[in-house]
Amino acid sequence: METMFNDLLPPFFQGLLIAAGAGLILGLEREFNTHAQPAHLGGVRTFMLATVLGYTSGWLGLQGYEAAPLVFAAGFFVLIGIAYYVQASQGNLGLTTEIALMLALGLGLLIAHAYVQEAMALVVLLAVILSVKEQLHSFIRQLTAEDLSAFIKFIVLALLILPMLPQQAFGPGELINLRDLGWIVVLVLSLSFTGYLLLRFGGAERGIWLTALVGGLFSSTLIAWVFSAKSRETRSLAPVFGAGIVLASSVMFVRVFLLTLVFFPALSAQLALPLLVMLLASLAPSLQLLRKGPQPGLSSAIDPGHPLDIKNAIWFVLLYIGITYGMHASREWLSGAMVYVSGAVAGIADIDAITISTAKWAATATGTTATGASARDTTQEAAIIVLLAVMSNSLFKLLVSVLNGARELRGAVSLGFGLVLAAGGLSLVWLFWG
Repeated sequence: METMFNDLLPPFFQGLLIAAGAGLILGLEREFNTHAQPAHLGGVRTFMLATVLGYTSGWLGLQGYEAAPLVFAAGFFVLIGIAYYVQASQGNLGLTTEIALMLALGLGLLIAHAYVQEAMALVVLLAVILSVKEQLHSFIRQLTAEDLSAFIKFIVLALLILPMLPQQAFGPGELINLRDLGWIVVLVLSLSFTGYLLLRFGGAERGIWLTALVGGLFSSTLIAWVFSAKSRETRSLAPVFGAGIVLASSVMFVRVFLLTLVFFPALSAQLALPLLVMLLASLAPSLQLLRKGPQPGLSSAIDPGHPLDIKNAIWFVLLYIGITYGMHASREWLSGAMVYVSGAVAGIADIDAITISTAKWAATATGTTATGASARDTTQEAAIIVLLAVMSNSLFKLLVSVLNGARELRGAVSLGFGLVLAAGGLSLVWLFWG
């Protein structure tokens, strides 16, 4: 299809269609959201003409008329300035549409210079920004001074301080990197801040579960640490936080299956049933809470806690450093004969790394195996290693939750992780003697 498209249309007309399409998207959004205004500045035709103008001027510049983009842009900006002056004289001081038109001209220039993907990314971003005006204004009206202060601190930390940290290893064995530690702090604070906002604006259970699912894609261990700390601040929500910890951990089972499927499909087939059972077991606390239904008056009594809990982030960094050196010691002291123990220890820190390395090892080993029996044994051994890593990771999150969280949290995490560990134990028995 792409070859046919390239053959039918010369490059100029391809870019022209893309530029017109980009203008159409932005113009539709502006037309829809400003049609009620008696004299709105730009609609579908205006934005399409702006992107086509930018594309044409950029194309002329590439053909040797180097001054064309500058002349076209200068004339366009003068027109925009005049239009804004007229609008402002009528009491309309907004600059949104004017800036969007200037960016539309720039989109056309980008497309002319073959930056099509970058231009499309900008189109999507602009369309989202232009279409969420009411939601943004409503959100901002509900912010407090504490929220604004926390947001500014987070931006300073993530965009100013973090890039300045040196990318250099230090300490015994040069295992610690300041930039990595900075990223961990930012991740902990971002999950904490996201959970805070969702609790404030999304409701109790829904906010916690959304944060759990999103955070589980990055690190369910981080969720366990953040949620257990939050449970001490709002004890009435501790059971929900506990269910959220186990729910975030459920993402791990899906991730492990997909990773083994990519690197060694035979291993994923071996692990499919155990991982499915453990996934279903991890949903038990959430299902139990859903059956009880929402508690009356709970949403109005929510205390979302602190937007940024820096002390909690520092404690997690110290925990990470301890795990890193514990992993290093296990690799130094444990021999090859204790491969299962090594896998269990490795799973505490990073389930993805041990899953990928084990799957690649098993794929290489079975690829050079002469008999089917030995190939089966290798796959079985790899499955046991991955399951042990998953179980040790689950046990570690259970311990973190119990030791770092409120007493009311323990029931949910004990139920969820208890069922997961029981399912994992039965799966190990099945793999050993099945």
